[in-house]
Amino acid sequence: MKLMIAALAALACTAGGAFAQDKTPEEVAAAEAASAARASALLEANTRPIAFDGGLSGPGADFLRDQTQKAQFVLLGESHNDHDTPLFTGALFDSLRDWRAFDTLVVEIDPVAVDTLKQPANRGKAEAAADLARRYPNHIGFASDQDLELMAHATGVADLWGVEQVQSAQPLLEELAGLAPNDAVRGQVETLLAQVKSLETRRDQFGAFLYGDAETLPRLQALTTAFAAEPESRAAFLLETVTTSAEIYSYYRRARAGEPVGLFNNTVREALMKRLFLRQYRAAEAAGRTPRALFKMGALHMYRGRNPNQAFPIGNFVHEFAISNETEAYGVYVQALGEDYADVRDLPSWMAPLVSRPDQPVVIDLRALQPSAKLFVDQVPVEQRPALRDFIYGFDALVILPNSRKASFDRTGFPAR
Repeated sequence: MKLMIAALAALACTAGGAFAQDKTPEEVAAAEAASAARASALLEANTRPIAFDGGLSGPGADFLRDQTQKAQFVLLGESHNDHDTPLFTGALFDSLRDWRAFDTLVVEIDPVAVDTLKQPANRGKAEAAADLARRYPNHIGFASDQDLELMAHATGVADLWGVEQVQSAQPLLEELAGLAPNDAVRGQVETLLAQVKSLETRRDQFGAFLYGDAETLPRLQALTTAFAAEPESRAAFLLETVTTSAEIYSYYRRARAGEPVGLFNNTVREALMKRLFLRQYRAAEAAGRTPRALFKMGALHMYRGRNPNQAFPIGNFVHEFAISNETEAYGVYVQALGEDYADVRDLPSWMAPLVSRPDQPVVIDLRALQPSAKLFVDQVPVEQRPALRDFIYGFDALVILPNSRKASFDRTGFPAR
């Protein structure tokens, strides 16, 4: 049987080569042009204008409303620190709340920071979020005016979850100092806290404590042992989160030094995100609620399947989790462009068959393109084809915001990123 399969495969290759040799260069060029024309027509037929201002409107909004009928989760993949993406996200969230009773926004922010934003005195207040960001400059990873306002809106009308690793250990260690079981353990915490404060004084020092010193991880592990926190306690959660974050940063540091551990920086991080999501999901279930959530995270985290970092990200997990709930997840990739900001030519060249700069925001139905993905994939060089193929299958829709700009940081006074 194996010999027969091999023979058939060889025959197929020989036949394919013969057919290709039978075509003249002109015929090959004509066939390629015909395929490109079919792809262009298919793309145009599945592109719809969409507007966002206090909600979604237009044909693209009607399309998304139809496509999310069975969705328990909508996964929005973004490029960070863009001006219009949080505005679009807020409009999408409000529409999903209206259409599908969505009640949760999930963001790529430290969950301890989100806990603070959800305190009664801070709910719905962008200035409270800005105050927290100024107090701990590296605590909220994405602290543009637009992101702070989006999170304030979410805490004012619904729920907000954070599923990111710790960027700054200072707030967690301050809380742990108050939870320490004895003076000796409190002394360990305060020694670490003093080091954090000396290293993280500006906005551009993300993870300086967790990343910079090879001894940080073993010291946090020793603190965890000394603390002997009760399972499921607040102290256990804080210790596990900050220690795992230090582990993630350690892989990044070690990889830059030449050790082959860079993969773990991605896989361990994605695993932490999944655990943080499940922790909050289970708590909502225990309170009698079945969450319906919109995620806003970096696009690499939102892929269905394996992402370009060779990890199976939280986005893939949520797609599978939805299936286990007999629901669906729906993935949206948002590409922002703008004059003197981001141009189509700045994007990876494999995106060229899909992305142009339209006159107005549009949504493209990637699900409709998936059966004919080869028409688009064949338009890019061979080495770029896997990236385009994985993208077309990794998301369900592509939204292009053509008139965006950099996010602003007026509330915090932080330098623009």
